[in-house]
Amino acid sequence: MELTCSSSEFYSDEMTAPSNIIDAVSDLLGVARATVALQDRMLVTSGHRSITGRGRAARGSPESAAALLLAVAATPLSGPGVKETAVHYERYARLAAIAESGDWAAWPLKHLGSLPAGHSLHEAIAAIIVALGEGVTQASDLFLDAAPDADGVTTDLRIDVELEAPWPHAAITIRADQRRYYQTGEVDPADGVPIFHEDCIAQFKCRIEYRQTREEAEKYFDTLPRHPKAGRRTPDLRQTRRFTIATLAHIAALFSNRVKP
Repeated sequence: MELTCSSSEFYSDEMTAPSNIIDAVSDLLGVARATVALQDRMLVTSGHRSITGRGRAARGSPESAAALLLAVAATPLSGPGVKETAVHYERYARLAAIAESGDWAAWPLKHLGSLPAGHSLHEAIAAIIVALGEGVTQASDLFLDAAPDADGVTTDLRIDVELEAPWPHAAITIRADQRRYYQTGEVDPADGVPIFHEDCIAQFKCRIEYRQTREEAEKYFDTLPRHPKAGRRTPDLRQTRRFTIATLAHIAALFSNRVKP
């Protein structure tokens, strides 16, 4: 999926109200607007989303958009979901970037390099929203060793955010494939449209996992049901939720430096 957004699709942050964010999250994730609005209210009540202005003067931010996106995505598929929005949000928003070695991890990418080692999942999603809003579309916008798109080369940029439950865990994968498309001189006999071939010029990929700190893991483990004989144990049932650049790019459009004419 190539990320392409015309200038008419972008809005400045001066025009972005919390209601705009609620509308976008509801539409993109397919969750009823009333449910998303209630979850947003719960984030405000619990102190996880700050209030900037009131009424028509209210304004949203990439950080508040990232918080709502995480809260909705982290809500269980079944069970007591919405009423525990703040609990689900906290469990995932606080996940820390950790390498396989167990050390704190950081993104070796442009636009995300300012995130400190061990940053939170919420901070990462907010930074990605800002980066996309600033016009990041090419491999060279993120990867240090990538060349700018030119001479028929275009970037297929993909960003996947995966949340796993019930044991809180997440991962963000950023991939950029540079391809060159060229005409073969042939046409499709069915519709007469020219046939194009493609060559993969370069591929770039970076993935960071987000896990609970030892303290957070111990707190979560204490919330699990206690078996009469085995005690507390890790649940065997797994759920995975995923959202992509399709959602992140539309949210980013609300905060883009490019203004709708």
